[in-house]
Amino acid sequence: MLNFGAAKAIDFLPDEEARAWVATELRMLVSKLGQHASESSWIAAPPKPIPRDLDGLFELMCGVQSRIGQSDVEFALLEQPPDAPPELPSGFVPLGDPSGHLMHTFAREEELVVIVAPAAFRLGTLTLASVARELGRIGLFRARVEPTDEVDREASAELAAIALGLGVWIANGSYVFDNACCGGGCGIDLGSIRAGLSMPEACFALALDGHRRGFYRRTVIRYLGATQSAAAKRSWGFVGRQPELQRELRSAWQKPALAGT
Repeated sequence: MLNFGAAKAIDFLPDEEARAWVATELRMLVSKLGQHASESSWIAAPPKPIPRDLDGLFELMCGVQSRIGQSDVEFALLEQPPDAPPELPSGFVPLGDPSGHLMHTFAREEELVVIVAPAAFRLGTLTLASVARELGRIGLFRARVEPTDEVDREASAELAAIALGLGVWIANGSYVFDNACCGGGCGIDLGSIRAGLSMPEACFALALDGHRRGFYRRTVIRYLGATQSAAAKRSWGFVGRQPELQRELRSAWQKPALAGT
């Protein structure tokens, strides 16, 4: 009888260095975002229908902003011409690195413009992930948070989105980014699209955020795809055995509210 052995189980937990960075950065962002992180609604179920044009996208983003402390933030949407760079009014600069994104935010002093590639509407998972990242980026811009490392700027925007309650959208999108595959038929060159966080890192951050909010695990994982759910379960169990880490995150969350910021 042949015995080829059991397949090695995949461990979705990020390595120690990545865990430490994600936890430290998330704790800092929760503190810096203040009430916007402590009072924000947690948004998991995607709206129906998922937007298929700029008008629907604008309505979605404004609706989410009203729940994450950005109801007073004004922005414009501009569709990027096919196979051409966007033509921005003079003086606008990107917040972070705009390459490899279906959506990206540009600023001129307090004015904001979000550039949207036509492909952003082809796959709902990536639409929501892009919306979450850019709203996280706008949150960083409003709080005047500058990442300590330019390389980590995109990851910080996604962690800010998680701190603002949009972690499910980030985690589900990260799976598509990691695999550069949507399952077929979306027509997006996913090999040229990138994310700041890997899927295990996004799910670890989501687990941290869920613990700091006092959620039950099933409240979070029910909205995730199968692989993301497995990764989130692994991280959830790990974080559950780290009481000091949980206390640090909750402390960062509560201090701004107590200080009235």
